[in-house]
Amino acid sequence: MILHKKIGIIGCGVNGLSVAYLLQKKGYHVSVISKHHPFNDSIDPAFASLFPAASVIPHSVSGQNIEELFNTSQAFFNELHQASFPGLSVFRHYELFADPKELPWYKRSMDDFLTLKDFENDFYPTHPDIKVRSGWKFNCFFADWKLYYPALFKKVFADNATLTIRALSADDISSLPFDILINCGGLEGAELFGDDDNLLYRGHLLSILDAPKLKGNNDQTISYNFSPGKDIYATLDGIPQDVYCYSRNDGWVFGGSRQKGVLDAQGNWCGDKTAEPRQDLDGISFPAAILDLNAAIIENSFGIRVQDFPKRAVKVAYRFVRSAENGLRLDAEEKFGKQIIHNYGHGGAGVTLSWGCAKKIIELIES
Repeated sequence: MILHKKIGIIGCGVNGLSVAYLLQKKGYHVSVISKHHPFNDSIDPAFASLFPAASVIPHSVSGQNIEELFNTSQAFFNELHQASFPGLSVFRHYELFADPKELPWYKRSMDDFLTLKDFENDFYPTHPDIKVRSGWKFNCFFADWKLYYPALFKKVFADNATLTIRALSADDISSLPFDILINCGGLEGAELFGDDDNLLYRGHLLSILDAPKLKGNNDQTISYNFSPGKDIYATLDGIPQDVYCYSRNDGWVFGGSRQKGVLDAQGNWCGDKTAEPRQDLDGISFPAAILDLNAAIIENSFGIRVQDFPKRAVKVAYRFVRSAENGLRLDAEEKFGKQIIHNYGHGGAGVTLSWGCAKKIIELIES
């Protein structure tokens, strides 16, 4: 019987844990192997699941069947939300642009999707000096990461899953004692199987601690992405950038850098960088626009001054996105006498697609 198959999962990030959670609900026993312990090791920016803004929106990802995977994920997030899963809530999210912008494909999938012309006479977040010329809003799920991820981790390992902290090499794969091996190891997981498509997005996250949740007129929590135009905020290669703000229980998360590149053999960044000006905090340099644009929007729209909340932290993280022609890898192969299922290359949509990918993996196993 397939339930008696030995199943191993490479990676203890959100995708590895989501697969483990659903497999256990169906009666499988799973073992998870991770190079890092998410709560005991020092921060490693390559361990992307420590760093997501965690909105459930399909940004910065390419590949086949993304819409289907997203809709499946949305449906399961809805189940979790109805069951009051820790850290999961619904925000009213705005995506606003200083330039004309075509509507996104995911307009079909978002709850209560409205375009700017539908709400331009109502409240929406605005910068005092940069006019919004296009945009939309919708309801979306948001995972408060300091609550959601520990709760998922606890549920997985409370149900008899095992966790082994071990750095794997390609030579180790053939001797791993599993009939089915699910590769959710991100960039390092790809390298284990000779996939040299190692394109990354580098992102900067600035936490404004102890700040209150941003609320709209109906007391719904508000979040936003704002694209001010490449003349105001862009990479050195001229790629337009955006800023965003999400409220967590412990404050705000500011972000908005998506710099393409790779890591060299010493782990140094080789790729695009954001144009000046920059700021430094705790020895980390980050784009000044992330703070300056968000501060202006929040004071103008909500009457709250960012400078009143001096306790801050900045992080740098990498999103393994692969090239556009390859994108998300979600497929199976037979190797070393095992069924090996690959699940990586989610880019900025690791949380967003986590449950859709997990359910697809179960289909691959049971087929």
